Amino acid sequence: APTVPAGVGARVAELVDAVAAAPGRVVLVSAEVGLGVVPATRSGRVFRDELGALNAALAAVADEVVLLVAGLTLRLK
Repeated sequence: APTVPAGVGARVAELVDAVAAAPGRVVLVSAEVGLGVVPATRSGRVFRDELGALNAALAAVADEVVLLVAGLTLRLK
């Protein structure tokens, strides 16, 4: 089973907390990794899974979430 490097969970929590507590507007841009091919390597799959979990955690504390595909925006939240 893939293992996540030590400290990743704490850093994710720190970032999510910082975004949630930010007094001003924060704009984050991230790749949507769950819609592509499954990475061939274990490390690639761990990266994809962890980035997907981070994106979901950030979306949970965001006021607005937008998916951009082919130059078109889709408001998710």
